[in-house]
Amino acid sequence: MQQDSFKALKILHLGITGGLLIFTAAMLFLFQMGKLKPIDPTMERTLQVVAVLCSVALLLIGFNLFKRKMMEARNSTGSGETRMGLYRTACIIWWAMIEAPGLLAVVCFFITGNYAFLALAVFHVLVLLLFMPRKENIIVLLNLNAKEVEQLEGKN
Repeated sequence: MQQDSFKALKILHLGITGGLLIFTAAMLFLFQMGKLKPIDPTMERTLQVVAVLCSVALLLIGFNLFKRKMMEARNSTGSGETRMGLYRTACIIWWAMIEAPGLLAVVCFFITGNYAFLALAVFHVLVLLLFMPRKENIIVLLNLNAKEVEQLEGKN
């Protein structure tokens, strides 16, 4: 029996979001407990510019890529499984483009000790949560019929 593609996508999203959240929380905890100290606080200004530029650039590029790939999936004449595969690929790319600047922000926090970087990382966690996959939305976005939904749920 085939696995539920909708649940698999949710689990993947949870892993990506949870990973960033745990990494952020672990760094914060280690700094609060005094186990870690800033490596080079003098890099703060440079890293602020780099982190913000990366965040803006990757969010814009990622969203445009996601829209394009999502439309390819929607307009595909393939089966529901094929369209779901294309959509899954679009989501993975989009989520990676959201997560990467968040990870960079946590690393910048590690280097400088500036809590503004943690705020940026939390922003990226919130953006990831905003783009959580929802079964109803996927069905509408991919124009899936009832039979295709059953197949993707692993019931058929």
